[in-house]
Amino acid sequence: GDGEPAPDSTVIPGPTLVLERGRPVRITVVNRLAEPTAVHWHGIELESYPDGVPGWSGLGGRVFQPIAPGDSFTAAFTPPRAGTFIYHSHANEMTEIQGGLYGALIVVEPGTTLDTATNRLVIVGGLFRHDSAFGVVNGRLDPAPIELRAGRTYRLRLITMGDARTFFALRRRPEDSSLVAWRAVAKDGADLPASQAVASTTPLLTGPGEN
Repeated sequence: GDGEPAPDSTVIPGPTLVLERGRPVRITVVNRLAEPTAVHWHGIELESYPDGVPGWSGLGGRVFQPIAPGDSFTAAFTPPRAGTFIYHSHANEMTEIQGGLYGALIVVEPGTTLDTATNRLVIVGGLFRHDSAFGVVNGRLDPAPIELRAGRTYRLRLITMGDARTFFALRRRPEDSSLVAWRAVAKDGADLPASQAVASTTPLLTGPGEN
């Protein structure tokens, strides 16, 4: 909707894509790398061909192939449910994902918008620089603290795209190690049953590709 990004632009993680449940969308991926690439729409139920897994997505004589350097591919699908999802490279993953080719894909209910004041995004990922791999949060080695106001309800949208297991927990402030109770309401883009959506201070263990 905002047009094609500048050729030399690099944003890590990639921009958050906000879609509406039930509204058809067309997302064009332009490959400016020197190698083939592919983008997978992680966790969304959609037709196989645009799912973005080279050599697997599709059927019969119509199987998705990697996007060649300088070429593009338009993924057309209709999000069937609201929730938090991920898009990420599915070609030379260790290099391309560690290089920042991943981001959040959030699907909202029809007629609504994403309230960024009460919806806070936390993406744990990897970053490969100067022959070394680093763990980053929202693309930063030194992520800024997330400030929350007492008495206000927030939705933290948690995504793990690193190559290691990650624990999520809430502390009152950096100098205070006490944990704050919070309630998980959804997992992998689906609402949790009431028996699991209970408040707890127990750190949440996640692995690569969880949200």
